[in-house]
Amino acid sequence: MRNLKIISLSLLFLFLHSCSEYSESAEMMEAAAEESAVPVSSTAATYQDEERQFVKTADLSMEVKNVYNSTMRIESKAAQLGGFVTNSQLESRVLSKESFAVSLDSAVEVKKYRVSNQMSLRIPQKELGNFLNSLGEEIEFLHYRNISADDVSLNFALADLENNRLNSTHDKLENVQNKNGKITDNQNVVNNMDTNQSEINHQKVATMKLKDDVAYSSLTLAISEKEKIAETIVINPKTYDDKFRPGFWYRAGISVQDGFYFFQSVLVAALYIWPLWLTGITLFFFIKFQFKKTV
Repeated sequence: MRNLKIISLSLLFLFLHSCSEYSESAEMMEAAAEESAVPVSSTAATYQDEERQFVKTADLSMEVKNVYNSTMRIESKAAQLGGFVTNSQLESRVLSKESFAVSLDSAVEVKKYRVSNQMSLRIPQKELGNFLNSLGEEIEFLHYRNISADDVSLNFALADLENNRLNSTHDKLENVQNKNGKITDNQNVVNNMDTNQSEINHQKVATMKLKDDVAYSSLTLAISEKEKIAETIVINPKTYDDKFRPGFWYRAGISVQDGFYFFQSVLVAALYIWPLWLTGITLFFFIKFQFKKTV
């Protein structure tokens, strides 16, 4: 009986220990899964400060399971967050292509290719972090992720100061123009006002561009997938070439005809140098005559 109790206690201890190990292993697996999630977002993308203005940009390169499907989901997610796509260049690049004959008339064309897409997007700055996190669902392998947040608060301050300066100059020029003076002076004032107005316009556009860059973050995204293979049944190229290859007698007749034309060409070429032939023949008979005279 005592031995039975000891055995029962031992089995109970082993059972509890195994349950504890299973719970710990499950927690470790869950933690590992969380740690394995691709860290796409960053505080550079999510940081907000009411007293500062930031121009945020992101540049990513990643490998996905299917480029086309990922492209559709990424574009849809961008639209949901109020963003838009400015450029999308999806292409399939053929790495190699070979044909293998499988019958007299058929062959298998094997193409190795890789699909990729170069995308440019504009995402509302407040949604940049959410959008980057959504990319984690697509990533099979992350090549690189670069996120930057440039503080442009001083740029806005400078733009306001420059705008005030230009407006002040414009007011002064208007006052000068309203006064009586020489025609030449008035013309110079008008030219200066025109130049000043052009500077004001450029300054306004530059400020609008800066505000747009702050409101919408620019994101460049390169996505690709693993190399794939496509097999297609095609006509056997060797059989196809042999099908239209001319017969022996036809080729023999063509060869005789071409040979005759070649011989004509040689004769015509020889006639071009008839002065050389004439000189050679004359020199031959002259030497022969001199030789007989000597003998």
